[in-house]
Amino acid sequence: MMDYKKAATILISLLKKHSLDAEEKESVETAIGVLVWAALSKNSIKKLKDKKDKSTE
Repeated sequence: MMDYKKAATILISLLKKHSLDAEEKESVETAIGVLVWAALSKNSIKKLKDKKDKSTE
Protein backbone atom coordinates (compact mmCIF):
# COMPACT_ATOMS: atom_id res chain seq x y z
CA MET A 1 0.00 0.00 0.00
CA MET A 2 1.30 3.43 -0.95
CA ASP A 3 1.96 5.90 1.86
CA TYR A 4 -0.06 9.12 2.11
CA LYS A 5 2.81 11.47 1.28
CA LYS A 6 3.71 9.67 -1.94
CA ALA A 7 0.07 9.50 -3.05
CA ALA A 8 -0.42 13.22 -2.37
CA THR A 9 2.76 14.03 -4.28
CA ILE A 10 1.54 12.07 -7.30
CA LEU A 11 -1.83 13.83 -7.22
CA ILE A 12 -0.16 17.24 -6.98
CA SER A 13 1.97 16.39 -10.01
CA LEU A 14 -1.22 15.49 -11.89
CA LEU A 15 -2.57 18.95 -11.15
CA LYS A 16 0.60 20.51 -12.54
CA LYS A 17 1.08 18.31 -15.61
CA HIS A 18 -2.39 17.71 -16.97
CA SER A 19 -5.19 19.94 -18.16
CA LEU A 20 -8.10 18.98 -15.99
CA ASP A 21 -11.59 20.40 -16.19
CA ALA A 22 -12.95 22.18 -13.11
CA GLU A 23 -14.70 19.10 -11.72
CA GLU A 24 -11.64 16.86 -12.18
CA LYS A 25 -9.39 19.46 -10.56
CA GLU A 26 -11.75 19.78 -7.59
CA SER A 27 -11.84 15.99 -7.24
CA VAL A 28 -8.04 15.73 -7.18
CA GLU A 29 -7.80 18.60 -4.68
CA THR A 30 -10.37 16.87 -2.46
CA ALA A 31 -8.41 13.62 -2.62
CA ILE A 32 -5.23 15.46 -1.62
CA GLY A 33 -7.06 17.01 1.33
CA VAL A 34 -8.33 13.62 2.48
CA LEU A 35 -4.81 12.18 2.27
CA VAL A 36 -3.38 15.06 4.28
CA TRP A 37 -6.01 14.66 7.01
CA ALA A 38 -5.46 10.89 7.09
CA ALA A 39 -1.71 11.39 7.45
CA LEU A 40 -2.20 13.93 10.24
CA SER A 41 -4.60 11.58 12.00
CA LYS A 42 -2.18 8.68 11.71
CA ASN A 43 0.63 10.80 13.16
CA SER A 44 -1.57 12.04 16.02
CA ILE A 45 -2.59 8.50 16.94
CA LYS A 46 1.05 7.38 16.87
CA LYS A 47 2.08 10.27 19.16
CA LEU A 48 -0.71 9.48 21.62
CA LYS A 49 0.29 5.81 21.63
CA ASP A 50 3.95 6.69 22.18
CA LYS A 51 3.01 9.03 25.01
CA LYS A 52 0.87 6.32 26.63
CA ASP A 53 3.68 3.77 26.28
CA LYS A 54 6.17 6.15 27.92
CA SER A 55 3.82 6.85 30.83
CA THR A 56 3.45 3.13 31.58
CA GLU A 57 7.20 2.56 31.81
